[in-house]
Amino acid sequence: MKLARFLGAVIAIGWWVMWAGTSFAQSSLCSSPGLNVLAATQTQRTVTIQFSVCDNNGVPLSGYTQNAVRLNEDGRPLANVSFQALTADQTNPALIAPLANGNAVALSAIPASIGIVFDATQLLNGSGSNLGDHIGAGRIAIESFLLESGDPPPPRTIVPANPERVAVFIPADQPGQSLRPNDLPDFTADRYLVINTLRVGLPVRQGKTNLFAAVQAAIEATARDARQRGAPALVLVVSDGGDALTGDAFNSLVSQATQQNARILTFGVGTDRALQNNGFRLQQLAESTGGRYWQRPSADDAGAAFAQFMTANPTSIYTVSYETAIIDDGQPHQATLEVATPAGNLTYTMPISVTGSGNSELLPVWDVLIRQYFLLAVPVLILVTAIVVLIMALFRGGINSVTQAPTKR
Repeated sequence: MKLARFLGAVIAIGWWVMWAGTSFAQSSLCSSPGLNVLAATQTQRTVTIQFSVCDNNGVPLSGYTQNAVRLNEDGRPLANVSFQALTADQTNPALIAPLANGNAVALSAIPASIGIVFDATQLLNGSGSNLGDHIGAGRIAIESFLLESGDPPPPRTIVPANPERVAVFIPADQPGQSLRPNDLPDFTADRYLVINTLRVGLPVRQGKTNLFAAVQAAIEATARDARQRGAPALVLVVSDGGDALTGDAFNSLVSQATQQNARILTFGVGTDRALQNNGFRLQQLAESTGGRYWQRPSADDAGAAFAQFMTANPTSIYTVSYETAIIDDGQPHQATLEVATPAGNLTYTMPISVTGSGNSELLPVWDVLIRQYFLLAVPVLILVTAIVVLIMALFRGGINSVTQAPTKR
């Protein structure tokens, strides 16, 4: 038992560290809106700049290509520039990106904001021979949508270290009634808090609810939370579709979801009669926004709905590098990065130094004369001259000895 608790604590701490580390790294990508330079280095002649592009909400933006990037050196455009983008997406939701300055940054895909509209009214259960626990069936469908199977069931998510955020909306049956459960006021990544609220803190309504108004509020709030995080927005409606909508009201709802980039999924729960009369409205609502309708979804259906429609927006950092060709002429030099965005061009400038680069160093004339001529050429010339004189002296001595030798008779 003690070992199990110890292992549980270790696992919990590990998850917390991953979450905290990812959150910190993610925020460091966007210390301010616009262009954020994460590393700018020069190693000998190689100049490297690594950066992210962030919106006004501090969310890193993806999708930039080399066509959006310009580099110039002392005002002259550079052609041979290397460009790379490292992206965390649904395929690779969490990455560690090494930086040129020796540091590293965590990249995490940004999971969706989910607004759940649960039409929890006693009318959903029916009456008489049609009586059933359809509220309970709706709750179980929501749990299966949010949680995997297991004991305890883990969250169903794309990015384990950064789960989707969830809010619950309960359609009102009286004016001024809150659409949010008291214990769950806002969007949260805590799935167990959401599930516990549905199990023990669900404010069940007694009369006919205004489903249309609740879906409107859910679209607005979910899209707002998604924009602030740079995330996709998804609204799940769990109802029997009993709130009759006029054509204008239906079109207004679809138009709102489309403008807010919110996709709607619908789970039909309720009596046979209610679903027969109103299920088509839920199907139309979902399909008009790119979603889908499930009638009385099983646990497998609910899980499949999550797998099919849940998405995460990518996060990227970009790297540009090039080889400088400038020489050390005693003048200041600089490289300027320019990134074209829909909001305008963003720029960053860094100084370039070539001191001690070797091959391109231009030596003063007198230094060359002293070192290479006087210190090397002159001594070599003297040595060669001495050797030549010595050889000539030996040669002359040999000739003289021959001419002075006595002649035999």
